[in-house]
Amino acid sequence: MTETKSEILVKIPDNQLPKLAALYERNATWAPYMVSFIHMGIRWKKSEKYRDVISFMSPNNTWEKDGTIIALLQCNTYDLVVFTLDDQCTNLYEGLMQTNYIDYSKNRILFYGVHEKHIPTVLKYLENKKIDITLNIPCFIYAISPEEAKKLTIECPDDVYVKELEPSAAKQVNAAWPHRYQGSDSCLASFLEMNGGYGVFLKSTDELVAWVLKHTFGHLGMLQTEEKHKKKGYGSLVAKVLSKEIAEEGHWPLGTILVNNQVSIGMFEKMGFRSIGTCTFIIIEK
Repeated sequence: MTETKSEILVKIPDNQLPKLAALYERNATWAPYMVSFIHMGIRWKKSEKYRDVISFMSPNNTWEKDGTIIALLQCNTYDLVVFTLDDQCTNLYEGLMQTNYIDYSKNRILFYGVHEKHIPTVLKYLENKKIDITLNIPCFIYAISPEEAKKLTIECPDDVYVKELEPSAAKQVNAAWPHRYQGSDSCLASFLEMNGGYGVFLKSTDELVAWVLKHTFGHLGMLQTEEKHKKKGYGSLVAKVLSKEIAEEGHWPLGTILVNNQVSIGMFEKMGFRSIGTCTFIIIEK
C-alpha cells in the first residue's frame, strides 16, 4: 500500500493574520510592504466577493517561528508572494520544493515582487524543478516613512482635478500597461474596487490623463501618464495623493521601479522616497 504524502503547505487561519502582520511589523522593518500586504489580505477576506481569491499558507505552519509564507492571489491572475524572516530561507525552499499546491498548468504564473534576500532561493527552486522563466523583471523598491509622507504638499494645477478611480477605469489603465495579459483588465478592475486608486482628470473634458492604483503590497502601482500629457507633474501629483492616504492608514508608501527607469527614479527621489532594496517579478508562461 502506497503512503500518501501530506501537503507541506498549511493554510493560515484568518484569525491568525493580525498576528502574522504584527510579527512582520516587529521583525521585517527592511520590508515594510509585508505589513500592508497582510492587512490588504485581511480586508479582502472580509469581502463576500473576494474572500477566497487570496490564500495565506506556511510550510508545516512555520510562520510563527520564522515568518515563512507562500501566499496565492487568484484574481484573474495567479500570483505567488513568498517571504521569510529566515536568512537561510530553509523552510521557504522546502515548502516550494515539496508542495503540490502550485498549479503550473496555468497559462501565466507570477512570483510577485520577490525580495532580494529570497531571489536566489526562488531561482534555485525553479532550476531544480526545471521550470523555465519567461521574464525576470528586476526593480528598485522606493519607500517613504508614513511620517514624511504626511508632510507631502499637494499642489493641483488649475486645469485638472484629482478624484478616486472607478473600476471602469481599468480598461484605460490596462491598455497603457506594457505588461498586460489576457484578463489583466479584470484583475485591475478588482484592485480598483477593493483597494482604490486616484486619477488626474482634465477639467475641460473630464478626460483621465494620469493614474495610480493601490496594488498588491498596498503600494503605488500602475503609475502612468498618457503620452501627450507627460512632463506636466501629473504623475507626482497623483502619487502624492495616494501616498498620503497610505500614510494615514499607518503604512509605508512605496513603489517598485524598473532599475533602468531613470525618470521614475528621479520623480520618486524628488518626492522624498529612497531606495530600500530590490525585488524581482518572475513570470512563467506556457
